[in-house]
Amino acid sequence: MSVILDSLNNIKTEETPIWLMRQAGRHLPEYMKIRSKFGNLMEMFKDPNVCATVTMQPVNRYNLDAAIIFTDILMIHMVSGAEVLFENTGGPKVYKKPNQKHDFKNINFLYKAIEKTKNISDKPLIGFAGGPWTALTYLLLTPQERPNPQKYIIANEKKIDQQIKDITKTTIQHALNQIDAGIDIFQLFESAAGPLNDEQLEKWCIEPCKKIFKEIKNYKDIPTTAFPRGTSIENYIKYSNIEHLNCLSLDQFFKLKNIKKLNSKITLQGNLNPETLRTGGTRLKKEIKEILLAFKETPHIFNLGHGVIKDTPVENVFEALNIIRS
Repeated sequence: MSVILDSLNNIKTEETPIWLMRQAGRHLPEYMKIRSKFGNLMEMFKDPNVCATVTMQPVNRYNLDAAIIFTDILMIHMVSGAEVLFENTGGPKVYKKPNQKHDFKNINFLYKAIEKTKNISDKPLIGFAGGPWTALTYLLLTPQERPNPQKYIIANEKKIDQQIKDITKTTIQHALNQIDAGIDIFQLFESAAGPLNDEQLEKWCIEPCKKIFKEIKNYKDIPTTAFPRGTSIENYIKYSNIEHLNCLSLDQFFKLKNIKKLNSKITLQGNLNPETLRTGGTRLKKEIKEILLAFKETPHIFNLGHGVIKDTPVENVFEALNIIRS
């Protein structure tokens, strides 16, 4: 078994396993070379061979302990007939086409990319989805509204309740399809959890997460990870006690002194500040050592508190890995 799968089984491994959120992509020159051949990102996502190649680029360059499939959380909206556009400026956008039945064939290219990746690599492969709330925000809110969604929520709470239920069902099937295609680990990215109050987070993030992980475990016992970015320590504690959760991913704002408040029966993942990785230097070494010291008695997967920033120097990633591995 690999060091990362051992760690996800709540074993304190001698070596600290490492992978990085958004490890595949714009900070890699080999990625940019491929990207320059495509007019837009969606063309890349729809090419399983390209996705498999891009997925493995950071693993091959850095010898990381896991690959994460090169795709996006918004693909799930294509199942229900939405058009997803990845524009070169302004970020991704979702255009909803109503009255179309759910059809997972619309994202069959993603499942084929998983199969292709497993054919060229024996590294554990992470599949993922956005948490239902985070996925829903791209349907309901503009980029300007997402950091402060309460005005919309107050006027549309019952509508959101039903939409969360619908997306939860779709997410479950999406996760099972990824398992069938060959993933070894599943992560749920609830990246928009931060602005929700405790009650909203409980019903729109934690409860759906419970349902999704229960169905995954009933289908196949693969490790599960949750990432409730930006939430409070109290809600991190709630997340850590979700049944069927193997690993909790911590953002860079999580205070290391609170580790012992979390469920000791799960693995923890994180939580280097991506800006520190981008900047490098003595601060990078200091923060990495603080993290390793804090997790010295706890099963831990080294990662960032969010994704690799696009202009992060490759040399800084190598420096970080050398510090961790030494």
